[in-house]
This record gives sequence, structure tokens and C-alpha cells, in this order.
Amino acid sequence: MIPDTLTYGTVLIIVAAFASSLAAVLLLYSYVSRTDAFGRVTLGAAVVSTCSLVVAHSYLTYQFIVGDYTNAYVWQNSADYLSLLYRVTGAYANHEGSILLWATLTAVVATWTVYSSEFRGRGSKLVQSISLGIVAIFAMMLVTQSPFTPIEVAFPDTPDGFVPPDGDGLNPLLIDPWMAIHPPITFAAYALLIVPFALGVTHFISLFRGEDSVFDEWLPSMVQWLRVSWLLLTAAIAFGGIWAYGVLGWGGFWSWDPVETAVLIPWLALTASLHSINRYAKTGEYPIFAPASAGLIFPLVVFATTVVRSGVFRSVHSFAAGGIGTGILFLLAVTGTAALALPFVYWFLEGGTERDERGDRSWLSRRTVYHGAVLAFGILAFISIWGLSFPVLRNAATGVEVSVGQDHYNLWSYPVVAVMLLAGGLYAILDVGRRRLAIQATAAVAVLTIIAAFITPSANWYLSSPNAHDPLVYRIVGNLSVLSIVPPAGFFAAAWTGRYVTRVRGVPSRLFKLRETGIVLIHVGGAVLIVAVSFIYLFSSSASVAVIGVDEVGNDSEPVVEDVPESEYTVHVTNYDTVEEPTIEDAARSPSEVLRVDEDASLVRGEITETDTIEGTNVARLDDSTVWLASADGEASFEIGTDVIARGSVFENADDDMSAFVYTDSQNMGTASDPPTDVHTPRVISHEMDVTVYNGDEQVAEGTIAEQEYQRSSMNTNDALIERGLTGDTYVVGTVNQAGATITIDNYPLANQIWLGVALLLIGMAALTAADTRFRRR
Repeated sequence: MIPDTLTYGTVLIIVAAFASSLAAVLLLYSYVSRTDAFGRVTLGAAVVSTCSLVVAHSYLTYQFIVGDYTNAYVWQNSADYLSLLYRVTGAYANHEGSILLWATLTAVVATWTVYSSEFRGRGSKLVQSISLGIVAIFAMMLVTQSPFTPIEVAFPDTPDGFVPPDGDGLNPLLIDPWMAIHPPITFAAYALLIVPFALGVTHFISLFRGEDSVFDEWLPSMVQWLRVSWLLLTAAIAFGGIWAYGVLGWGGFWSWDPVETAVLIPWLALTASLHSINRYAKTGEYPIFAPASAGLIFPLVVFATTVVRSGVFRSVHSFAAGGIGTGILFLLAVTGTAALALPFVYWFLEGGTERDERGDRSWLSRRTVYHGAVLAFGILAFISIWGLSFPVLRNAATGVEVSVGQDHYNLWSYPVVAVMLLAGGLYAILDVGRRRLAIQATAAVAVLTIIAAFITPSANWYLSSPNAHDPLVYRIVGNLSVLSIVPPAGFFAAAWTGRYVTRVRGVPSRLFKLRETGIVLIHVGGAVLIVAVSFIYLFSSSASVAVIGVDEVGNDSEPVVEDVPESEYTVHVTNYDTVEEPTIEDAARSPSEVLRVDEDASLVRGEITETDTIEGTNVARLDDSTVWLASADGEASFEIGTDVIARGSVFENADDDMSAFVYTDSQNMGTASDPPTDVHTPRVISHEMDVTVYNGDEQVAEGTIAEQEYQRSSMNTNDALIERGLTGDTYVVGTVNQAGATITIDNYPLANQIWLGVALLLIGMAALTAADTRFRRR
């Protein structure tokens, strides 16, 4: 029999930890001893590990759906008033649940590598062993930080057998559809990266042992895993931006918040790795860097998780900080050391060069330009890593808290991105054999870029507003014009489009055309995204107005009209209302729920089906059940057939533990159509009102804005009104309550071009992946 402190969910995790550890050890033994004697046991252990984690995660999700508050994690991250969607997402809303989701997805990927008959070489066993070893580390972390800890263990002061009647609630910022799908997509992308990591490590171990590496054997499959991971991670970052735009009320998609920056780092590394591996597959270049880059991405993912969960970094995503524990730090140390030390030592022993006698040796060749592109992605990743790490290192060394502002990321990255665009356009033209045109066009565009850098029609065109005490690079780059990004971005998109037309012309293969279409969409999408992001913040405008008396417009057909100071906007406000969640009707328990939930006082609802008098006390049966209302003051009147809502103290019948009396009075009872107002405190109060915004005589936005007050949290959320247009968004958001509203109207040019760029990136990578997958099958 399982002890009370050891729940079924935790037992499943223990089984997964044991099974994955056994499989990892047996695979390592098979690799070292060159034996296949334990093949079936290994496969069985891997399958048991994965099934245990899948069942554990499914069981946790079930507990959230039914509201099993005997589980402390469920109680802390759910509540009865939440819809089914947010009960399900509560399962990965905090540290323990998200690690369980990550571990489950990682186990599926690791077990697939063991189960698949595609990889059976000796080195494959080490790849599989490392992958399942990571699963084992995750599972062991969950044993010590289990999402199945009983409420009485997490909170020892609670009475024996106590079950909370309701949950503490989900973090308000997570109550959004985009955040429901953002974490699973992110962790799916992360899970796919364990095999490239294991391959990179195995590659160098095999070289040290004088053995053939499995890197080339696994290369086609690994490239597809990397592409799918890139696709998912790009989508996850985009969904996070949509969430920030709509829920936080930022009116922005990106603010270089530490958590955002942390997620960008593995994306940049993944992009660089795809480029280097693509070159390695075609020409054999990057024999050290290609496998090393594949192995480095997963440690960067663990680093990003450390940033998100540690609570050390100041972030608006502080809700995500749940304490990383030693497990994540151990995983970061082990994977990071392996990914960095092995290739570095091999490179050092081999004389510090990557030998390759193939390719064009000209100083200006596709090979040289390609090297520069890969290096640029690495520089961008380093800029982000340093921006995150410097404040923490400075604080640890000196005790002085400093912050790194957006200028660090924007102004250091801007020239790198501009040069990347020029080099990318140069490469695309060189790739179709037009060297002279490539040099002339790139030189001309470079001159245009320099000229555009000094064209500033107004102060808005400057990249920043540096002062005399800022670093030199801030003062140089910050005083350039954002127009300077347009020539290289246009050149980049045009060059890749021209390359596409040249390569597909006259080629009958549909798969080839699909592949080339994917490549051009990715590059054109990147150019569109860079231009849109560069312009949106510099040319955004904002204006605010205070509106008084909004609580009166609910009963008045005439709108409150306010002119917005220092702008051409006029705001019309109508239909103010407050919406409570849950309503008193939804919060009231049925008679069966009253019997099932242990609480001293209940809000109950039901139809009076029988009345009686017991020792001078009027009582009324609800819904023909064993739950009765009892008049505590003798003034509550009961009438058969009336649907009532009442609140009162609950007393179980001493003679029958399956029946109870709810003692109420006339002040705490009413009909369902006219319930008592003071007996229910909603979890959320949403202040909503309709807003129409005019710019002069032109209507530019119409809809509803709202502010949600969460009664158990000091945090409020806002629902913005976003009127989308071809040239930009009109973004209306406000702080709203009965006393009045402060409405802010922002205009964001090229906002939809951001989503266009992201869409092109996703469609392009999907097309490229599908084309190569179909080609491999053929």
C-alpha cells in the first residue's frame, strides 16, 4: 500500500526515473562493451519511462480538470471559476508542472531514438544513452520537487483530512488563450534539441576514441529535428509577443525583458547551427563547428530556463519564477561543460584549424560570406547573453545593482544586422554565379545605406537619444537614421527573390520548387520583420485622456465625449458595466457539492421541495436531497417550489453523515432571481466599457476595453481594443473602474507587417521541411 505522503503521481515519476536511468546505463554499457545483449531490456525500460511520464502528466491534468485540491500544486494553480481551458493549462503553469511537461516530451523523443530501426550503429547507443540520461535527470528533479505533493505535506499546519473547498487560483497573466499554447510549443521545441546535443557530444567522443562518428549517419534526420524545433520556437516567440501585446497592456511585442531575451538566445544559436550544418552537409566545411553548434543549443535552452525560473533576473514574467532547484543547475553545468569542452579540446589538439581544401579561396566568395553570416548570429547571441549576465555578475562581484537598457541590445545589434543583410544579399547573387553584379550591387546598396543613415526628417528618425555620458557606440549608432535599414533590407529581399526565380526557372521538380519557395519565404520574411520592428517603436505615438463619470453611462444613451489633449483624437464612452466572475449563481454549490466539500459555511442553491419544523426550527429540503436549509433567526420563510440561494453555517447530521443542515437567515437568503448581494465575493471583477475613437472626423477604432481586478492578487490585467489597419494599429487601452477611466490611444505603424514577416518565416520553414521530408522518403 502506498503511504499517504507518496502519491500515485509521485510513484509514476519514481518509476520513470528508475526506468530511464536503467536504460541509460544499459545503453552506455552496450556502447563501451560492444554488446547488444540488453537490447530488449533497454527498449522496455525506455518505453516504461515514457509511459510513466505520459500517465503522470495525464493524471495531473485530470486532477486540474476535476479540481482535486488534495494536491497542493493543483490548489496553488487552479480554482473552480476557471474554464476548462485554463484548468488544463494550470498543469504547466508553474515550475513543477512545466518540468513534468518538458520531461514527458523529452522522454517521447528519446524513446523514439531507441525504438526506431533507422539507427543501429555502435555510436547510436551513446546518443540514446545521453538522451535517456537527460530524461532521468528531469525525472529525479521531479521526485524531489513533485507536482503531486499532498496538501497536508506542503502545508503541515492544516488539519488532518482537510480539503480546501476551492483553489487559490491561476496567475492572472496566464489566463489567456495564447499562453495556453505557448508553453507546450516551447517545450516541444526544447525536447527536440536533446538528440542534436547528444549527437554533438557523441561525435567528439568518437573522434577521441578513434572511431567513426554517427554524426553523418544521423545528419538528415537531425537537420529535420532542428528545423521543426526552429519552427516551433519561432511560433512560440511570436505567440508570446501576441500575448504581451494584448494582455499586459504594453502596446508592444518586445521589450528586451530578460525572459524574452533568454528565449531569443537559443533561437539565434539554432539559426546559426542550421546554417553551419547546411554548409557542412553540402561541402564538408565546419567539421568541428557544425557538430559543436548542434550540441550547444540544448545547454542554451537550459540557460534560458534558468533565467525564466530563477527569479534572479528582474522581469515582468516574475510569475514564472518558481525556484529552479539544483537539478536545473546540475543539468546546465553538465551539458554546458560537455558542449563547450569537448569541441574546444579537440580543436586545440588538432592544431586550431578546420581543415577543408574545397571551395573558392577568393577573399570575396560564397564561402567567406557564409562564414560571416554564421559569425554574425553568434555575435547577436553574445550581445544578448552579455546583456543578461552583466548585471548579475556585477551585483555578485560588487554588490551594486545595475541594469542594462534596451539601447544595449538595439544599438549593438543594429550594425550587425545591417551588415548581415548586405552580406546575405551578396551571397544570394553569388549563389547564381553573377559575381560582378553581386559586387556592384552590394557596393551601391552600401553607399545608399551610408547616405540614408544621415537622412533624418525629424527627431523620430534617430535610432536613439544618447547623451554625452553614454558609451561611444551608443553615441555613434544612436545618432544614425532608421532609414539606413531600408536599403540593405530591400536589397536582401530582392536578391533572394532573384535567386529563387533563377533557380526554379525551367526546373520540373515540384519538390525542388517547394524547397526553394521555403528558402525564399524565410529570407524575405526576415527582411520584412526587421524593417517593421525597426520602425514600429520609433514612429509610434501615444496620447491619454481621463474620463470621469463612466459609472453613469450604463443607464444613459448619450456617450461621454472627451477630447484627447495634444492630439486630434476624440473619445466617446458608452455602456460601462461590471462583470463578476464567478457570478453568485455559478459560485453557489448544489446540495451534493455541499456534502462533498468540507467547509464551515457554504453558499448553496436549490429548489425547495419540502418544508418541515424540527424542534421549533423551520427547515426546507433542497432538490429532494439530504441537505436542508434551517432558519437560524426564525424569520427566513420557505416556500415549496422556490429556487433559492442562501449562505449559512454547515452542520452535519449527527445521526447521518450523508445529510446536513445549512443554517441561514433572512439577510443571507434570497430567490435565484433576486439573490442576496453581500454573501458572495467574486474572484474577478471586470470593468468594461465601449469606446469609439475619432481622429478628426474619421472613426479609427470602435470596441470594448476592460480592466480585470483579481481579488486575491494585487495584479490587474487589461483587455485592449486593437483596430488593425494596413499601415498600422490603433491601440486603445485604459485603467477602468467606477471612479473613472484613463484611456491611452497608441498608434503603431507597420504592426501587421510584423505578423506578415513571422507568417512568412513559419510558412517558409514548413515548406522547406516538408520538401526535404518527402525527398528523403522517395
